[in-house]
Amino acid sequence: MNKERLTNLIYLAKVVAICGTSTVLSLIMNSFGIGKENSLMVFIVGVLAATTVTRGYIYSGLAAVLSGLLFNYYFTEPYHSLKISNTRDFVLIVFFLMASLIASTITTKLQKQTQAAKRNERTANLMYEVTKGFLNVTGKENVIIKGINYIKDYTGYGCYVKLDADHRVFSTEGLPECTDDCREGMHIIPIKGIAKKIGVMHIAAVSSGIIKENEMIIKAIVYLMAIVLDREFINEERHNIKIEMESEHLKSTLLRSISHDLRTPLTGIRGAGELILESYDNLDSKSVKKLACDICDESTWLINTVQNILDMTRFSEGHIVLKKDYEAVDDIVSQTITHVPHLASSGRLHVVVPEDIILVPVEGRLIVQMLVNLLDNAYKHAGDEAQIFLRAYTRENYAVFEVSDNGVGIDPDIMHKIFDGFVTIQKSKIADSHLGVGLGLSICKEIVTAHRGTITAKNKETGGALFTVMLPLEV
Repeated sequence: MNKERLTNLIYLAKVVAICGTSTVLSLIMNSFGIGKENSLMVFIVGVLAATTVTRGYIYSGLAAVLSGLLFNYYFTEPYHSLKISNTRDFVLIVFFLMASLIASTITTKLQKQTQAAKRNERTANLMYEVTKGFLNVTGKENVIIKGINYIKDYTGYGCYVKLDADHRVFSTEGLPECTDDCREGMHIIPIKGIAKKIGVMHIAAVSSGIIKENEMIIKAIVYLMAIVLDREFINEERHNIKIEMESEHLKSTLLRSISHDLRTPLTGIRGAGELILESYDNLDSKSVKKLACDICDESTWLINTVQNILDMTRFSEGHIVLKKDYEAVDDIVSQTITHVPHLASSGRLHVVVPEDIILVPVEGRLIVQMLVNLLDNAYKHAGDEAQIFLRAYTRENYAVFEVSDNGVGIDPDIMHKIFDGFVTIQKSKIADSHLGVGLGLSICKEIVTAHRGTITAKNKETGGALFTVMLPLEV
């Protein structure tokens, strides 16, 4: 016996029981001399009671007809017969039936409206919870999984979701993998965005059909999924456009800086070379040596700039693979000094290294390049008479390298972005102003970060800039 048939039998039993109770009460009232007109009120109350405990017009109409027959059988002449001999009783029964049917109909409509209101309230609360749940969800996969779980929780149906722009098929947990052939008999709901169709949802195991309320809930959830997925697509496109714009901006900045700033040392190299060729016989050895030193300095600057550009490209693309080895701190400092001969020969560089041998796990070439960039930055921007200091020591579990000077210090306007790429301020006395493309300090930060260290910059209270690099002594 199915559930619907059992429910119908229960309602029928309730109607019979209520009508029987109304008849018994009316007979008791009649034995006390209460008129049959008052007994009709008992039967009307019984009809309303039957309408309340059952659902549908059939049972309320059945209660009205059965009550009329019972009243005719027990309370109209001839008694215990369905015949009516008195016209007054006939009219009384007719009006009783009309009043009962009207009252039961109104009550049934009120019941249906109440049920509809409750369903609408439940649906509204459900949609509020679903909307609130989707509000903070990000990522296409998370949005789809959230929608699938909502459909399972609130309707009990499993489903498959396939986006047009994705080869994956998302499904309710526990459902088997399904090919295109097995989805043929499922209920299909398209996922439509604002401008185009985003994908499709297949509701599983609905051969008996989806009830209207559940179908409305599913469509509402699918609609909210489409809105959130549209938002994700828009954010993704906006992010890609932003990346492309930034990339184009960086390319333009790099090309503009290279074309402008590389021309200056190349012009100096060419001018010095032409002067030597054209006036070699008229130049003394000291002048030739000075011009050769200028060519060497400008060539070194060009080499360092190109190396910085190449290293920055490798860092930005994630192609840097560190080849660490234990390097002695004093060896790193010695190699650094050999790469800045113009600074070492100026008498302005002061170096302090620890007496003990300190080994630090690093890629020596990159650390030397980092220190060269810091020293060259100080040499170019601290001032012509400024003294430059390179100090190495240990602090707890770190090897510390300090590059400082007693010059003009760091401009406060660029302090917060001094390690960013392309930091160039014309006529500035700090932060890669001379290096044009503005990559020296940015490369330093990338190298130190790759070694899981830290680099900071600040102005000293006594004047001048201080750059501090801390590298872990243990891997």
